Amino acid sequence: MSSPDTTLPMPAFARDDQALQILKEQHPVHAEIIQSLRENGFAILDPGFDPEDLQIAEDFCAAAVRKHGRVPNGWQVCDAVANLATHQPLLDALSAIYGRRAFPFQTLNFEFGTQQNAHADTYHFNAKPDGFMCGVWVALEDVADDAGPLFYYPGSHKLDTIERMDLIGARSYGDYEAHIAKAMQTRGFERRTALLKRGQALIWAANLVHGGAPRIDPGLTRYSQVTHYFFDGCAYYTPLQYDLKRQQHALRQPYDFARRRFVKSDRSILPGRSYTVTNLHQRARIYSVPIQRLFQR
Repeated sequence: MSSPDTTLPMPAFARDDQALQILKEQHPVHAEIIQSLRENGFAILDPGFDPEDLQIAEDFCAAAVRKHGRVPNGWQVCDAVANLATHQPLLDALSAIYGRRAFPFQTLNFEFGTQQNAHADTYHFNAKPDGFMCGVWVALEDVADDAGPLFYYPGSHKLDTIERMDLIGARSYGDYEAHIAKAMQTRGFERRTALLKRGQALIWAANLVHGGAPRIDPGLTRYSQVTHYFFDGCAYYTPLQYDLKRQQHALRQPYDFARRRFVKSDRSILPGRSYTVTNLHQRARIYSVPIQRLFQR
């Protein structure tokens, strides 16, 4: 793919109608995904994952995840998890749809439904220009309605992005969840659940509100993998770590594990401070060095 066009203020699929039509004509195989992301903030597809990778990733969930509830960055210890996240047809689709090269920076693997309250990923990690981040949820088994499936609110990605400085009160994470719950109710968004089949994937736009439905049958598994992607040529930051006193953004140095390199934030797009603790922990994880050793002389 060519170098990112850093003059674009938004992802390719989110531009005006004329640009959208041109994009769909350029990538007809992705036309339905492009239209769904534009209108609804999500799209369901079958990327054609290797069945062996799906099975190994499911086995990984059944073993490693059981001890912790969820496993972050399983790509470091399970090749199949990494293979799903770096699946080239998926990377190519994301890069075409967004107009910049996509790169994975985090995986999460689950055995059971999270039952997580409604939220948008833009409060946890975000990019400038807006929109250049997305999540891809992969079903490692057929998802049952009683197993606490992923839920989402179509169209909610078009709401203004909410960050910590926008909240009132203590500006805690609970304040954020309450704000989102109220917005979904007062604006009349309809909640849907993702009852995907094994091997299917759901792409969601950065600001789409989503969460985990209640587990009606606590014995049912919901083996799954989430990969979060950034895109080249952006500033990357963690909104929930915004320094209210200094009024500074917490910039990230995400690790592109498709290319095995750290990616610097473009400070000309978004000034801020490097969130040292997060970056040190991340580098320690990548290089398998305990964080304490980084301070030993």
